[in-house]
This record gives sequence, structure tokens and C-alpha cells, in this order.
Amino acid sequence: MHLEQRTGPVPGLVYATVRQGMTTRTFPIEVRRTASGHYISRMPDNRWSIECLTVEAALLMHAAVLFPIEQELSPWLSNPKPAPSALSNAAGPIKSPIADGQGPVPAPQKTLKQKTDANS
Repeated sequence: MHLEQRTGPVPGLVYATVRQGMTTRTFPIEVRRTASGHYISRMPDNRWSIECLTVEAALLMHAAVLFPIEQELSPWLSNPKPAPSALSNAAGPIKSPIADGQGPVPAPQKTLKQKTDANS
């Protein structure tokens, strides 16, 4: 994925032309600068991205969500070792000690009447 062109002020609305393979698209992306001097972009779901060192990285983060991702082109997305399921576990499903009543017991809370009696 490559950023071909960007136009617009930072902070503000930036038009980014992004190319992936033979496909080129132009997206309007809102970009802001953080207090630490990094850049964030508004993602398609209206949340802000994580902080990026450059404006280009923030724009590409937004564009990566909108482009279809082929697993063959992104081998890091595959999971060669999936987590074992609870059904395949020979010892049975994992149980929470708190659900079994074996977890830490909370300290008893004093009522307001007990607190005022203690202060008198």
C-alpha cells in the first residue's frame, strides 16, 4: 500500500490518494496532531487511530481498513497456531476460581450506622 498524493492542511481534512496493487482510491481523512507531536486519523468507525509518527502513517492506517485485505499478500494476518479450544483440553474446561468460590473473599463493609457509632 502506497500513499500517492495528499492534499489539505494538517490538522484538518486531508484527501489521500492511496494505491494498493492496481487499485487507486482517494479518501477524505480527518487528521490531527497530538500534544506529543504525533498524528492521529479518524478511522471509518469514527474512532481515532493510535498515534503515528508521520502524517503518511496515519493516512495509511485509515486506508488499510477500507482496502480489502488478501491474506496471501499479508501473511502476518494468518494464525498458524490457533489457540486450543476448551473442548480439546484433556483436563476439561478452564474454570474461574472466583466462580467456584475459591477466589479472594472481599472484606466486610461497615454500614453507615457502624461507622458513626465507632466515631462517637
